[in-house]
Amino acid sequence: MATGTDAIIFKALTDRLRAMPQVLPIAGPNVVFPAAGQPTPTKYLRLSFMPNRTRQITMGDDPQQKRGLLQVSVVWPVGQGIIDALEVVDQVIDHFKNQTLFVSGVRITISSEPWAAGPLQEDDRIQIPVSIPYHAFEPEN
Repeated sequence: MATGTDAIIFKALTDRLRAMPQVLPIAGPNVVFPAAGQPTPTKYLRLSFMPNRTRQITMGDDPQQKRGLLQVSVVWPVGQGIIDALEVVDQVIDHFKNQTLFVSGVRITISSEPWAAGPLQEDDRIQIPVSIPYHAFEPEN
């Protein structure tokens, strides 16, 4: 169970992503992917968690604002165009926009509509990063 604020935020955002209908396999940070002995899927989602500097809203020990990005990259095989990959990008954006999550005393708000960057071309695949901005307040002690 996550108890630190950043851990709670990451778990809540990841759980939200896993709740998408027809979700692709997910490669999380610092997790072996694919599982031992399994082939790498041709289509999957790759996560990056990028907390930003905590914002001091008030003086003293009051809860402070946590901000950052969850980046979900849609990874797609080369040579298949980008339309189907962009459909998945749109599903990710729609799944997160206008969301507020409440987990373990932490309120996590998607602070603006998520957005996609242009496709990044690699040798055998492309990836289209989707940035999901959030802000949250630490739970009161």
